[in-house]
Amino acid sequence: MDTEVVVEGVPDSGMSKQIRRALEQICRNVPRPGQWSVLLAPSETRGQWDLGVRGPFGHHVVSFTTEIDQLPVLVGDQLKACF
Repeated sequence: MDTEVVVEGVPDSGMSKQIRRALEQICRNVPRPGQWSVLLAPSETRGQWDLGVRGPFGHHVVSFTTEIDQLPVLVGDQLKACF
């Protein structure tokens, strides 16, 4: 699976790297063909985040509320649910 991972709105570079690694690891373990993109960004609603997944078969967006320090685990769980 060829995947582009984009993390926006996380000011701590260490946390951003943790999130990116968690997403990339899940993407490597999911046997999905084609080109995929995963975007994590702050939602327009305060305190919420949007996780967008786009692939050859469509687009899925999930919004959730969490603290930034919980993002690496929660984003991974949300991404697994999308696949």
